[in-house]
Amino acid sequence: MAFQTRVDNNTEPLILDGYSFIREVDIAQVEQRATDLLQYTVMAKNATTRQWVPFNDLTQTNGESVPRGIYMGDDIAAADLADGDIEDVPIMVGGCCTINDALVVFDDDTLDANSIVNPANIEARTAREALMESSGIYLEETINITEHEN
Repeated sequence: MAFQTRVDNNTEPLILDGYSFIREVDIAQVEQRATDLLQYTVMAKNATTRQWVPFNDLTQTNGESVPRGIYMGDDIAAADLADGDIEDVPIMVGGCCTINDALVVFDDDTLDANSIVNPANIEARTAREALMESSGIYLEETINITEHEN
């Protein structure tokens, strides 16, 4: 009797190739935070406080309107972010790596990889380009092979 086997490839890696630098950093408190901060969220860095925030506001002139890294830890509850700074969490701050675009999270879907960063200073580059140029992080579109079964 013949039978068919199936490989489940649902565990997709974030880093597709290359190497990355992970640093333990602090995420700034967001008192009015209403949603959790998800793993693989694109992050920005406040140049004054040196703390990290989700990349979700293009109007800031303190560095927060330019993506600089990707949050690598477990999801953080909104209540914890509203309660105070989150210390010593892992953020991919660069290197030279290609990552799975499908797994990257833009906070609350407010922006995306094609958002023009830092428009107040007329940088004329997208979030995708900013991650590439400033951090060496390349977003790569991927296809989940389980969607294409025989």
